[in-house]
Amino acid sequence: MNTRATATLLAILAIIAGLWFFVIKEGEEPREVSDAFWFYKIEEEDMELISIRTETGQQTFAYREGLGWYFAGAQQPHVDSARWGGVTLVLSGPRARRVLTEELGDLNTYGLETPSTVLELTLRGDRVLIMKLGNLTPDGTGYYANQDGDSNLYVIESVWGQVLRRLAFEPPYPQWFYKFDPARVLYLGVTNGTETSDFVKDGANNWRFANAERSPIDALRWAEVVPLLDGPPSLGILQERIDDLANYGLIEPRSTVIVEYLPPQGIEDANWELLLEVGSQTPDGSAYYAKAVGQPALLTVDASWYETMERLLNEPPVVEGAPVS
Repeated sequence: MNTRATATLLAILAIIAGLWFFVIKEGEEPREVSDAFWFYKIEEEDMELISIRTETGQQTFAYREGLGWYFAGAQQPHVDSARWGGVTLVLSGPRARRVLTEELGDLNTYGLETPSTVLELTLRGDRVLIMKLGNLTPDGTGYYANQDGDSNLYVIESVWGQVLRRLAFEPPYPQWFYKFDPARVLYLGVTNGTETSDFVKDGANNWRFANAERSPIDALRWAEVVPLLDGPPSLGILQERIDDLANYGLIEPRSTVIVEYLPPQGIEDANWELLLEVGSQTPDGSAYYAKAVGQPALLTVDASWYETMERLLNEPPVVEGAPVS
């Protein structure tokens, strides 16, 4: 084959190669080199029930058609919209950093024999997904994870796990709903409109009267109050709106419980405050009617909880010889 023929053949081959690359391959999507993929992926609107269980407790949230997300159970409030925003998007599917193994092996190695966190999602169509988080990875940037029906062992970003766990540790109750970590309480007062008995926490995490002298409190009496600082045990919403304040002794409340407390972690705001007006006792004597100032709902609070608070007003826990005014 002469030189000219060889050059012509090479030119033809180059043209064919160019056509294949630029024409035949045109339209194909470039393949992204990445090891990121979904641990699971669902549609936000398919979620009906979200249940999160950790080593210290459990929280469950239910979707009410046309109303939004609520704490699950009878007489429970809606979630705080500011704190809930984005939760369903986050829970619709985290990306897995990688699959460590396709066979789980010894669950104890990864903390999955007794998971630190279990997420159960109930979806439309009677579908249920159950995901489990175990230990943190040695560098603290991920959680070992797996899900029911899948033998793979995944690593999920620790930030996603922390958001999930916070829903259980620090539930997104609305600001007016008296249910939160008692360590966040800074001030407690009880007033009947003419008299007030109030208390403040000092820098050493001790409680004193909120007077100028910061008088000490009788320790035995205060020990009765400390377990109740997180709110009424059975605080519930009896009605979304009060039909007649007079029916429940709330035109002139029996007394008002005032609480000042720290906002949830991560929220940059001034201290939060709630005022719980307490009215007459329920017919069975187990509770008192109440309402949070600024809210329309009719609440009930446990009789024993309220009567302990009321006693702070009627019989202040003074230390003999200490000023209280």
